Amino acid sequence: MSDTTVYAERLIAAVARAFYEDDAVCLIDVLLRDKFLRDDDMGPRLSLPAKQLRKTMQLLQDEHLVKTELVDDLSSGGSQATKFWYVDYNHAVNVIRLRIYLIKKKLEEAELRARSSSMYLCPGYRTKDCNGRYTETEAQQVVDQDTGLFLCQECCQTHMNNPDPPPSSTYTLTLVDNTKDLKASMDNARRLKSQLSAKMSGNKQLRVGIYDLLQKVRESKGPLSSNLPSENRALGIGSKRLAGTGRTAGIKAKKLEKMGAGRKMDGPTRSEEGSELNFLKNARGEEIIFVIEKGGGTKANQLALGKRKNGLLEVAALKFSQKIGDEDVLARERKRAKAEHQKKKAAQPKELHFLTNNIGLMVQQEQETRENEENDSDSDSELGAMEDSFGVQIQMTEEER
Repeated sequence: MSDTTVYAERLIAAVARAFYEDDAVCLIDVLLRDKFLRDDDMGPRLSLPAKQLRKTMQLLQDEHLVKTELVDDLSSGGSQATKFWYVDYNHAVNVIRLRIYLIKKKLEEAELRARSSSMYLCPGYRTKDCNGRYTETEAQQVVDQDTGLFLCQECCQTHMNNPDPPPSSTYTLTLVDNTKDLKASMDNARRLKSQLSAKMSGNKQLRVGIYDLLQKVRESKGPLSSNLPSENRALGIGSKRLAGTGRTAGIKAKKLEKMGAGRKMDGPTRSEEGSELNFLKNARGEEIIFVIEKGGGTKANQLALGKRKNGLLEVAALKFSQKIGDEDVLARERKRAKAEHQKKKAAQPKELHFLTNNIGLMVQQEQETRENEENDSDSDSELGAMEDSFGVQIQMTEEER
C-alpha cells in the first residue's frame, strides 16, 4: 500500500470523526479495514439491524463518501448482482477538498460583508410595516432635500396624502450596527481553523489535523486508487462472506447435501472471523493465517529454554497423538513398557553358581542331574510305545532296551 493511500484513509477517518455521528464513524472504519461490505451480510457481520445500517450507508452515499458496485457473487452464496459498499479514495478526497474550500469561502464572504457593507433600515422594517432596507448607495438617492435626512421612500409615498402625517423620525433610515455580525464571522473562521488543525499536548499529538493530511495527500506522488470491490476480490483482498448468508446460500447448501459433499460451505463464521487467534489482516486487507498445533507450545517452550527432559516431551507427544488414534498410542506404550522391562532384566546381576545346598552339593550340579533324569524318562516312554510296520505294538524287554 502506497503512502498516498495511507494518508487518504487517515484523512477520511478524521473527517468522519469530526463531522458525523458514531454509527457513520464505525461504518467508515469497517469499510477502510475490510475494503468493502456486502449488503446482504453486513447485518450479521456487525451484529446490527440491516435497516439501520442501510439508512446510515445511504446518508454517507448522499454525502459522497461511500459508493456502491454490483458484483457477481453467485459462487460464494450471493446473487449475480450483489450490492457492495466501499469507499472510493479518489472521489472521497476530492469531495473533502471541495467542501472545506466552500466552507472557508462562505466564512470569508460573511466576514467581508460584515466589514465592508453598511445597511440602512427603516423603523417600519423591524415591525414589518414596510420593506425599507437600503444599501449605502441606495440610501443616498432617497435624501430629503429640505432636512437632508435619509427617508424611507415607501413610507413617504404612503403618508404623502395623509392630512395628519406622522413625524419624519418614524420613517428615517438608521445605520445598522454590524459589529455583532463581524465578531460572529471572525469567531466562526477561528473555530474552523482550530478544529481542522492538529491538537497537541506538549510533544504528544492528541488529534490529527485535517489540514496536515490534505497537505500530505497533495504532496504524495502517485494516483489514488478507486478501491473497487471487483478488483480487490480478484486480488484476494477483503473479507469473505459469512457462512449461511446470501440469497443463494440455502440453494447451494441443498445442492452440496444432495451431491453428498458433506462438507462445510466456504467462508468463515462470525465467531471464526472475529477471532484474532485465527487470522489477522495486513494494511492491504489480506488475511494472515496462523496454524495452531496442539502441543506445540510445550515443545517450543522446551526448545527455547534448552531443556531435554523426557517426561515433558512424552506428555506433549501423548497430547499431540490423540488425533492419530488411541490404538496406536496403546501399542507404543506397550512396546515402550516391554523395552523397559527387558532393559531392567538385563541390568539385574547374574545367578551365583558357587553356592551349595545344605548337604554340601553344588546347586548347578543338582540342577543338571534333575534335567538328565527328566530326559531319560522321556526317552523310556518313547521306546515303550514303538510299533512295527504292520501296526502291531512291539514290546521290548529291559535287555533289548
